Amino acid sequence: MEITVKSSEELNKLLDALAQEIVDANICHRLYCDVTSSIKENARAFRQSNTFWYFTFLSLDDARLLRLCRVFDQESNSLNLYNLLETIKANQHYFEENHFRERLKDNAFVEALARDDRIPDKEQLDKDICFASIQNPLVYKLILWRHNIIAHLGAKVSLGNNKILKDNPLSKEEIETLLDESFSIFNRYSSLYRATTFSRQVIGHDDFMSLLKFMNLGLQKWDEDIDNERKEMKKRQAEQ
Repeated sequence: MEITVKSSEELNKLLDALAQEIVDANICHRLYCDVTSSIKENARAFRQSNTFWYFTFLSLDDARLLRLCRVFDQESNSLNLYNLLETIKANQHYFEENHFRERLKDNAFVEALARDDRIPDKEQLDKDICFASIQNPLVYKLILWRHNIIAHLGAKVSLGNNKILKDNPLSKEEIETLLDESFSIFNRYSSLYRATTFSRQVIGHDDFMSLLKFMNLGLQKWDEDIDNERKEMKKRQAEQ
């Protein structure tokens, strides 16, 4: 449903708010996948603190899914991708050159940027709205999981009646499709509206690799110390 906006600045605020959800969902997903993929090569390091890593994975999984659910929420009074696109469709005049120039008046490249046509393509916009709607089978499944597991703990599901979830499994590939498409769709209109796009690669994404590196070095030193102690003990026993 269209969100009422009274100015170009209000639409800009909506873009900023939803950007945070979409970007964070993708960042959490990538971090979850990359940390998970590092387990095999660092199995011993992970075993040293199973509880910590269990809750780390649980938190990242919750974070990506909760944000993804907010992005594809279908509530009429919430800020979500569907409502944002409907709002863009109803307020395309804010994409016109005069509004664009005003928004980017402090940008040194505004003259060059303003030469491009920034009015959203009607066919593409309708296609994007359809993807973000409950008519999309992937969105429909996500909302089912949201209502029964992710945002709410369904009573029937808790009692074992989870046929609806078994009939509508949400795979890793489907989650990634929703993440990828929401990110691409959002960047499309952010670029048109204010010549700004976002990245899914946060600075410090690989920090966990440094943590694992130091853990492995510590374990190596631990092994060396134990080995030296054993050698010293054998030496003392031989001297007695």
